Amino acid sequence: MDKKHAVKLFLQTFFGNAEDRRFDFIEQISRFQKLGKKQLLFSEDEAGSEFYFLASGKIKLFRSTSDGKEAIIRFITPGEYFAEILLQLKSRYPVSSVAIEPSEVLAIDANKILKHIEQNPDVAMYFIAALSQRIKYLLGMIEQLTLADIRQRFINYLLMLRDKSNTDRVELPAAKGEIALLLGTTAETFSRLLKKLAGEGYIRVEGRTIILLKDRDQLTDS
Repeated sequence: MDKKHAVKLFLQTFFGNAEDRRFDFIEQISRFQKLGKKQLLFSEDEAGSEFYFLASGKIKLFRSTSDGKEAIIRFITPGEYFAEILLQLKSRYPVSSVAIEPSEVLAIDANKILKHIEQNPDVAMYFIAALSQRIKYLLGMIEQLTLADIRQRFINYLLMLRDKSNTDRVELPAAKGEIALLLGTTAETFSRLLKKLAGEGYIRVEGRTIILLKDRDQLTDS
């Protein structure tokens, strides 16, 4: 993939049109970057002025806890943008970001985007909608981690992945051990849960691929 293709993917995702009139503007204020597996993109509390759009690959966002452990915040898949919080903080990244497989990102100058919004108020509506969806997602994750047991957290997570892929065959975005961390449990407990759900006929496990064998209501009531 090249930069022009990545810009078009961003325009399609954000404005709903790969041929949007802002192509030249986005191309001028962005840079295209390739990342190797396990390559760090930015670190928690690092000063920066760019937010990112993932064109290909997978990215992990995480924070370090007070006892030195890793707390996974989110897995980013192609077609998503991240670190847009800089549009509000304008200074430092609140999390760290690392590629969990070879990836390609479009780094976009947040300060120039802000100026563009000031000059073109209609663009602000796209950002408001995008941030609203992100807030909804984060609130959902908080609810999963605080109100539901590990079984229900994982089922909710599977349903979210199914909604994004629009298929009953969903792909876990990372190794099972990292998914366990995201859900706030141990790899051993997560492994037992997979076997239990498979044994009960709710899912079939094929490596990182999970096939959902029940409808939403049956899974939610399981």
